[in-house]
Amino acid sequence: MADTIREKIIAAIENTLENYGSWTVIPTPNIFRGREYYDSNVEPPPVISILPQVEAAERTSYGKTQCEMPVSIACVLPLGRNDNPSEVGEAALGELIAAMFSSTPTDAEDFYYSGGGIGDYPEDSLQKMLNIGISVTVVYETDIGDPYHFTTT
Repeated sequence: MADTIREKIIAAIENTLENYGSWTVIPTPNIFRGREYYDSNVEPPPVISILPQVEAAERTSYGKTQCEMPVSIACVLPLGRNDNPSEVGEAALGELIAAMFSSTPTDAEDFYYSGGGIGDYPEDSLQKMLNIGISVTVVYETDIGDPYHFTTT
């Protein structure tokens, strides 16, 4: 079975994150696609998950459709006992954005940051995980009814 454009974009995002060479705040993350929940005993943090969302599509001209595919990038990061959650979270947020934009998905017309931040601050000093996330939007164009190929000219 051929990969859809969406799958090609998701694979390109995964490849970008796996090949980012400057991880420091998020050291050697386990990277997954389409998973929101983890067993930290089996898949120890830090964990990054690529979560493609429902896209919007609009007819741009005769026979052409422009699609905007939002993608959430979620990160679960362990906190040390004396770590300041805000400092660690903001540094991790910056690193996640930098990693995401170190390369552009192949054939994307546009690729931009849609938002992000620290999802959940610890309620007390016993909470050992921090959730950080960003959203990006990938814009691409296809011939109407063809989810496998980019627009032909």
